[in-house]
Amino acid sequence: MIIYLSLIAIFFSSMVYGIIGFGDALVLIPIITPIIGIKNAVILVNIWGTFPALLNFITYRKFLDKGYFFRFLSLGIPATILATYLIINITTEWIELFLGIFILIYSSLKLVNYYQNPEIIEVRNEINTASPLVFFGGFSYGLLTGLISAAGPINVSILEKTGHYRESFIENFAAIGTILSISRIPLYFIGNIFPYDLILVFFLAFPIIFIGTKLGQQITPKISVRKFQIIIFCFLIGNSLKSIISSSIALLT
Repeated sequence: MIIYLSLIAIFFSSMVYGIIGFGDALVLIPIITPIIGIKNAVILVNIWGTFPALLNFITYRKFLDKGYFFRFLSLGIPATILATYLIINITTEWIELFLGIFILIYSSLKLVNYYQNPEIIEVRNEINTASPLVFFGGFSYGLLTGLISAAGPINVSILEKTGHYRESFIENFAAIGTILSISRIPLYFIGNIFPYDLILVFFLAFPIIFIGTKLGQQITPKISVRKFQIIIFCFLIGNSLKSIISSSIALLT
């Protein structure tokens, strides 16, 4: 039963990733955490996330923004390696709580602004990747991804600020996710924290991820830029509320 429930959750989360370019961890972790535990969930989702990210990276490779990519990773890689070491002993509930509050406020303001000014959702030709915000975003994303495996909203906000939409958004998110995931995978085995008792679920997940991601990719081109942005921020609001509630309960118990 554990295997079946996990694979269903993996399929759904992979389809979400294929559609909007992120969100697999935000969907999957809260579903499988009661089944396999938070630390095992974070570790497996981090490793599984490499596969759909690679699929999106290959599909949308012509949209890669190399300037954004290298600036973001310059601090993102060391931050995610640091966080992978920290996850062995750190309590992540406070991080999840504050991140959830930030995402809720940011996404709510963006949605209100978009609905009041629908004309602002346009694909800009000029993309600013020289901003120090990109470096700060890279560090924050790497650190939070390694700790709670659900820091996608950080990258969402930076990509939106630098003018990346839909295919460009998905490609650059996927390129960064692929590299950061690969950089921390060896540490799970070196630190002997990989859950070998879940090895069957681990391997069965990959064909499910492939099918779910490819299905999501077929849906993406049918979504307008405006709807794509609105879907993203609605998705973030829902998950921020989940993070706030779950982390608050954990801290109070």
